[in-house]
Amino acid sequence: MAATQYTFRAQKTSGVADAPSWDISSRIPVDTAAVRCYAYSPDGNWLVYAVASTVNLISASSSSSSPAPVTIPQANVVAASFSPLSTYLFTFERPVKLESGEMHKNVKAWDVKTGEEVGSWYQKTLDGWEPIVTSTESHLIRPGASDIAIFSPPLAPRPITRLKLEGIKGIFISSPSALSPEATSSRPVAPHSEPAVAVCFGERKGSPASVSLYPLSSLIGKNAAANGTNGDAEIKTETRDMPVTNARKAFYKADKLTVKWNNAGTQALFLTHTDVDNTGKSYYGETNLYLVSLDGSFDGLVDLDKAGPINDFAWSPVSREFVVCYGFMPSKTQLFDAKAKPVHSFGNQHRNFVQYQPQGKLLLSAGFGNLAGGVDVWDVSTRNKVAEFKAANSSHCEWSPCGRFILTATLSPRLRVDNGVKIWWCGGQLLHIHPQDELYQASFAPKLIKDIEPFPAVVPKAPEPNDSVALYRPKGEVTNGGDKPAGAYRPPGARGTIASDVYSRRDDDVPSSGSGTSTPTPMFKGGKPAGRYIPGAPPPGAAPREEKTEEKKKRTRKRGGKEKEEEVAPAPAAAAPVAEMETLEVADDDSTTKKIRNLTKKLKAIEDLKDRLAGGEVLEKTQVKKIESESQVRAEIAALGGKA
Repeated sequence: MAATQYTFRAQKTSGVADAPSWDISSRIPVDTAAVRCYAYSPDGNWLVYAVASTVNLISASSSSSSPAPVTIPQANVVAASFSPLSTYLFTFERPVKLESGEMHKNVKAWDVKTGEEVGSWYQKTLDGWEPIVTSTESHLIRPGASDIAIFSPPLAPRPITRLKLEGIKGIFISSPSALSPEATSSRPVAPHSEPAVAVCFGERKGSPASVSLYPLSSLIGKNAAANGTNGDAEIKTETRDMPVTNARKAFYKADKLTVKWNNAGTQALFLTHTDVDNTGKSYYGETNLYLVSLDGSFDGLVDLDKAGPINDFAWSPVSREFVVCYGFMPSKTQLFDAKAKPVHSFGNQHRNFVQYQPQGKLLLSAGFGNLAGGVDVWDVSTRNKVAEFKAANSSHCEWSPCGRFILTATLSPRLRVDNGVKIWWCGGQLLHIHPQDELYQASFAPKLIKDIEPFPAVVPKAPEPNDSVALYRPKGEVTNGGDKPAGAYRPPGARGTIASDVYSRRDDDVPSSGSGTSTPTPMFKGGKPAGRYIPGAPPPGAAPREEKTEEKKKRTRKRGGKEKEEEVAPAPAAAAPVAEMETLEVADDDSTTKKIRNLTKKLKAIEDLKDRLAGGEVLEKTQVKKIESESQVRAEIAALGGKA
């Protein structure tokens, strides 16, 4: 088994870096340029990379007992993947039409040990091109325009079963497995006895879209299963209709669909997404999350208590819970059990990505893309935050199989500057920086779930960072400790009033404490408003500052060298206060009238919300708080002398 390592692919070079020094090895020649793709085998033992004219298979390990590399003379390969047991290598080429008019068989299967071609077929697009093979490599499923073909063995010349159906949106297969008891402190769910298939159907002729879950044996049928063991020459295709299942969920509004099985293969989460939100609440469309059990014991919508899009979701490796990041920013990260009941909230922050550690002890939540790159690491069992750091401009993030390292990468063309790889310790310390121009791909070498090694009960001490951190780290950047959150912004006219707190978009009941560490504006409590506060100026009503005699003499000498200082005549004692009082009274009247008018507008808005609530409309939390502030608004109007 190969040690912890990552592979990267850039325009001018590619390579493999091994822990703990993270030095780039010579397994991929340094002068190898324009690598079109690379892929690891599921067990992490093989690494394949494709250049313009060949496909190269090498061992991921650098030991002397590693198998010899294999070179496949196949040009124009743009994607590659392995079968679950690393028996076959699949490659994809862009489809072209032959001179005879037939389409070129652009998906090919190769024997990993010998490099010989063992099968091929035509695939129209790169999306969803990877063959659907069961975890034991006993069956291969290929969806068509109006049917599903099941092959056994996977590269048999004809299918053993062909299922007739229309409107297929996608097929997702489970790989039942479980962590070893030593790898996790929690008791994982026992894996299902056989793989299961989730078949997604789109809306058609007014009928809703749906997702149906089937055990693989129910799709094959008993006759076809017996037929598949008689050899290739005797295989006869059985054509049948889709069987009936209890595990089914129907819904509308599903332009796109994402399905994630748990490791045990007993439940599936699927996210529906529409490109346009007809209600106008979200620019990004409407999203919903559903949970369905394979045995039909549970199916339903995951109830989310915050409005906004679903940013990400992930199953726990022990298959007993899942986490969802959802809502308008700052989004909410919520933990749910296997019955879709909320268990714990990790709070509201600017996050849009969640991923469990392979052992399931730690949870990573981060804000990438157009967010600042803040990363939190949580202990799932204690619900405490283990680490917090900032990986700015990152577009890719993943855990290492050992659960000790976190890889973040800035990739092109998502961002064409500051491309490179950073390796972090699970406690938040930065260990390695690898800048690389025009970086396209980077990832850790994987391991099978059953081979995941244990993780200590306490986060281990971080190793010393290598020299690249001191060399490439931006000045002033720190590893741990996030920036102090700034308070919600309020315009100057809305600061310092009781009613203004209602209009801040907050999901908790804790009032906002202003922005940063500045002193908040004094609360307005009715009566005459205080004078305008100007930083550095003396408070209203204070006597003007008198200049010292020495300063006046110096200024006099500079202006004209006068020997006598001019005496300043005092202002009339009675006339000045009278004029000042008249000015203040006019200003106070105008200010009071304006405040009453603004508060009256707020009161009218509250009345409109009450009418909408009485009509049965569901209001947002901020709107409900606005209604609750009615008594405060009326009290302020009365204090100003207005009619509430």
